[in-house]
Amino acid sequence: MQEPEILTATSMDEAVSSSSRRQFVMGAAAAALAPWATPAQAAVTLEGVELEESVVVGGRKLILNGAGVRRRGYFKADVTALYLPEKRTTAEGVMKLDGYRRIQLNILREFTSSTISRIFIADFKQAATEEEFKKLIDVISQIGAAYSNVKRVVKGDVVNLDWVPGKGWMAFHNGKMLTVEGAAASINNELAYQIYLRMYIGANAPEDLRNGLLGLTKLPRTGD
Repeated sequence: MQEPEILTATSMDEAVSSSSRRQFVMGAAAAALAPWATPAQAAVTLEGVELEESVVVGGRKLILNGAGVRRRGYFKADVTALYLPEKRTTAEGVMKLDGYRRIQLNILREFTSSTISRIFIADFKQAATEEEFKKLIDVISQIGAAYSNVKRVVKGDVVNLDWVPGKGWMAFHNGKMLTVEGAAASINNELAYQIYLRMYIGANAPEDLRNGLLGLTKLPRTGD
């Protein structure tokens, strides 16, 4: 019967040394292959906010169409990003898309719920016709109520406003869905979302913001 091998201090040192050499060789090989590895695509960075190249909304992949800085007077309010199923460079092209969409607001300064609601109603009214505004008054009230449940937003917060076919317009604050009277604030009214898009890429939207969201402005990338 063969006697079991007894590991002496010397043999243990040799085993450790052999293992270290193997790790060194593997590490050197990986480093040598690194220049030929496929690099990860650089993320878009705007005002210190890093934007993902793609997101998933309702199980569908959307790609970053463009981004821009939205201002309120002299202040930078947020970095707005537009995600679509495919790239579009005109407002008409975006409006005609039949499918999932996301407007993402990366907050740059603090706003209270009352200020958020007031700004939303003013911007929505400006983007809508008088007839559309009257037609959607109940929807506008519902959206305002959802916003009022957010006591405040601060720098670093993320607000996603998604359109999901069959479910409607849904808003999320830092990943948590906004609610109205305890129920999910899902508003199945595409006209309301179309008007919301006009606030950012319509004729009355600031030109620099509109061009950024339509991908007409080159965006800085991490490391540029």
